[in-house]
Amino acid sequence: MALNKVVEKSIADDAVTSSKIADGTVVAADINDGTVTTAKIADSNITTAKLANSSVTSSKIDGSVASTGKAIAMSIVFG
Repeated sequence: MALNKVVEKSIADDAVTSSKIADGTVVAADINDGTVTTAKIADSNITTAKLANSSVTSSKIDGSVASTGKAIAMSIVFG
């Protein structure tokens, strides 16, 4: 009988590396809560589509951006 199954206990610690994991095979259910930290998120990888409604508040926006946006909004409203 050919071996076609590997049981978890037969895999040594640190034996599964990134190169051995096929693209698209790790899904959200495989990632424990709280394990993706800020340091693990590459710059420019949180997009608008990935942000929940109302999750970005004015305190989280750089002051210069907030001021510019306010000035643009006021010019639209008041000309």
